[in-house]
Order: sequence, then structure tokens, then C-alpha cells
Amino acid sequence: MEYSDSGPAIRKGRFLREQVYKNLKAFILNGDLEPNKRLIEEKLAEEMGTSRTPIREAIQKLEKEGLIRKLPRGGFAVSLITDEDIDEVFGIRGVLEGYAGYLATLKAKEEDISALEEIVHREEECMKAQDMEEIVRLNTEFHDRLYRTAKSERLYNIINDLRDFIYRFRKIIFRFSGMAEISIQDHKEMIKLMKLKKASQVENLIRKHITRGKNLIKRKLKKDTSIYGAYKKNT
Repeated sequence: MEYSDSGPAIRKGRFLREQVYKNLKAFILNGDLEPNKRLIEEKLAEEMGTSRTPIREAIQKLEKEGLIRKLPRGGFAVSLITDEDIDEVFGIRGVLEGYAGYLATLKAKEEDISALEEIVHREEECMKAQDMEEIVRLNTEFHDRLYRTAKSERLYNIINDLRDFIYRFRKIIFRFSGMAEISIQDHKEMIKLMKLKKASQVENLIRKHITRGKNLIKRKLKKDTSIYGAYKKNT
């Protein structure tokens, strides 16, 4: 029975690594770590109350996901957002999410519509309270429910692979004054069209919704490069 004491220790170690990874990712997605600035493992380990090993493992994992990059002279930094990133992610989103909206309109049941309406109601309550963090979360919840209503597990999983990048961009979009109200109005219009089973119009509205977000982010990064890092023009 030599291994009897090692089981809980292994589970604890795995849990710790997963928590460090989630925390570090959250710092990046929330903009708490400045892009292009070298990450100091010792400092991160001290802040999270852990050793450098789980920090190093989390950095390697996040590098594979594209949120962290290697620096030319060694070390790692949070990846910058570039024109290419924005065009690629939003281009893919437009196609996939538009199609998800099309399918969702054809397959939505009464309970699906009611669930979407309930989310919009909560969004409006948060607008009154000016709770922007919760509005971002509810916006994500609305779109997630919409994707699931499409009843395509494969499509849902493909869209879900972009979740972290979408959330990072969504945080920027909702810093614009009036953008939350516009987004909520779009959600209401989507639901109205879904009730009428106008699938193509829902698809077009979602693509327009996404294109607006893309243009806002490009404008924001041109004016305020401190949000996520230097803005890069295509060459």
C-alpha cells in the first residue's frame, strides 16, 4: 500500500495546476496583464501563492492557445491584438454564429425563446444598475444559449473553441458608451425574428452585429493603445 498516500496529493497537484492556469487566463482576458511586457514567473508565483512550476506549465498551455507568445530574447509575454487577429476571429465568428442563428431560428421551441427573453430581461436590469461586468457575462450567456438552440453539437464545439478570444474582444466592445444598449436591442430584434421563423434575417442580423463589434474594436485600439497593447496595421 505504498501508493495509498499519493492519491490525494496527486489530485491536489492537478487541482492546483488547473487553478493557476484558470487564474492566469482570467488575468489575460480581463486585461490585468499588460501585453508585450515580459512575464515574471517569480512574481506571478508569489501573487498566486504557489511555486514556479505550475506557473510555467500554465504559460506553456496558454502559449499553445495563442494568448501568450515567446519573446525574441527569451521569456514570455501576453500576446498583442493585431489587425490579423481581429479580422480572422470576427470573420470566422460571422460565418459560424450567423449559421448557428439560422439553425436556431428553425429549431427553436417555446422554452428556448423564453430562455433568451429572460436573459434579455436580466441584461436590461443590469443596464439600470450600470453593472457592466454582469452585462458582459449575460451577453456571453445569450449567445451561448443561441448556439445551443441550433441543436448542433459539432457547430457548438467549433464556436466554443473561440470562446476566450471572443470574450477578450467583448470586454473591449462594452467599454464603448452606448454599446451595451445597442447589443441588447440587437438581441431583442433577433428574438422577434426568431418568433417569425425568419432564419435568413436572423443570420444577417448576427453578421451585422459582429461586424459592428469588429469595427468598434479597431477604432478603439487606434485611439487607446493602452487597453491591450500596440495596434498593428496590415502591411
